[in-house]
Amino acid sequence: MRFEPKKIKEAFYSIRFRVWLMFIIFALLIIAFLYIFQVVMLGSYYQHMKTIETSDTVSRISNTWHDAPEELSSTVTSLSKERRLYIEVSDSNKVYARSNFFSKTNQEIAMIINSLDEEQMERYQNGEDVYSMTTMPRSKDGEKAIVMISTIAEPDDVNEVYTSHGKVRVYIFNYLEPIGTTSEIIYSQLNLTAVLIILAAFVVSVFFSNSITKPIVRISRSALMLPQGKFHLDTKKHRFLEIDELTQTLNAASDEIAKSDNLSKELMANISHDLRTPLTMIKAYAEMIRDLSGDNPEKREKHLKVIIDETDRLSSLVNDILDLSKLQSGVAELHQEVFDFSQHLKDLTSRFSLLNEVQNYKILLSCEPDIYIKADITKLEQVVYNFINNAINYTGDDKTIKISLYRKPDNIVRFEVQDSGVGIDEENIKYVWNRYYKVKRDGETHQRAVTGSGLGLSIVKGVLDMHGFNYGVDSKVGVGSTFWFECKEYKESKKRS
Repeated sequence: MRFEPKKIKEAFYSIRFRVWLMFIIFALLIIAFLYIFQVVMLGSYYQHMKTIETSDTVSRISNTWHDAPEELSSTVTSLSKERRLYIEVSDSNKVYARSNFFSKTNQEIAMIINSLDEEQMERYQNGEDVYSMTTMPRSKDGEKAIVMISTIAEPDDVNEVYTSHGKVRVYIFNYLEPIGTTSEIIYSQLNLTAVLIILAAFVVSVFFSNSITKPIVRISRSALMLPQGKFHLDTKKHRFLEIDELTQTLNAASDEIAKSDNLSKELMANISHDLRTPLTMIKAYAEMIRDLSGDNPEKREKHLKVIIDETDRLSSLVNDILDLSKLQSGVAELHQEVFDFSQHLKDLTSRFSLLNEVQNYKILLSCEPDIYIKADITKLEQVVYNFINNAINYTGDDKTIKISLYRKPDNIVRFEVQDSGVGIDEENIKYVWNRYYKVKRDGETHQRAVTGSGLGLSIVKGVLDMHGFNYGVDSKVGVGSTFWFECKEYKESKKRS
């Protein structure tokens, strides 16, 4: 097998290897802790627990002496038997209670006391408390015992049962069992346990890492199919919530990409069609001028008029595409200023007066005076023009378009354009802002616009979104549609004007 550093590096950074490694490291840490606490610190921990046990015994006997002296003997016997101790409660003249479940005789215990070091012996002879970890005399294996001598009552201390004649002291001898054999057993058991832990960690890590990585690999492979146009992904539900959410997110993204891809294809087809039509007309009429009407002024003017109109249509389509591209790519910039929208709207609508005269359209303007807003004038003109052109294209037989600008409560200004066309049903309203779409006159579905570039309302949406204006369309089938937007009135400018 050829050595490939790149593949080894990729495997090292994979989730599968990292999960496996984390499990193994965790298992090794557990084994290390077990070894430290059960082998290395076993003797120290055993001595610590025996010391606590001895101290607790002294405390309980002291409490019994003061609170229930009649139970002293039974308490001493009980503790001695339960904990395998030698316990003696006495003063210089009298033994009040004694019990020996220690492994040594009383004489051997006396030898243990005499074996205390000089400092401990001096404290003992002075009547002070003594605590010592002592190797027992004549012990071949170095057996040890905890010796604790503590004063629980001073001379002449009187309780309900006893009267002391000197310091009342508690003598406790707690034997420390040799743990060598126990330690070996634990160490041997720990080795077996370590092997089992490592094997279990390996098996669990492989299973767990596979359960995580397999669906991720499947999702990754599905994502690689998206550039090839395969948008329908595997939607199997996974037991891990995060992976299931990732799958659902990728599916949602895939659906949106599919929609965008279809729309892009249709957009290119429609644009190609709309570019081809005027170019074909321009070429055809240019050839007619060259071959037929070059010497006939009347026909030549007619043919040139068609060429000019088609050129204007082509120019309008290209400009709309550029405007929409700038808006959607975020390149377009706003140059906002405060202006009199009422007066500006009157000037704009006056440019449609020719339609009133030539084609009998009724463009009715209702406009409250002195409404100032802050916006990009050029881009807002596109919105107004597109609203009006859209209404002209789809108004009813009465050819009536109503344009309104008025104030609403809370300092809100509303602009709206109303036509008297067939209207849009509620199901298809969501499509009106999509590029290259319009609602059919039967209101059942949507198709490419018949007149104009088909991009007008998409441009409107982009401009109004940039301004942060609220906008929408209200429509009723058989009655007509009203396109509108709302913004804040800029009242401060009236003072300057």
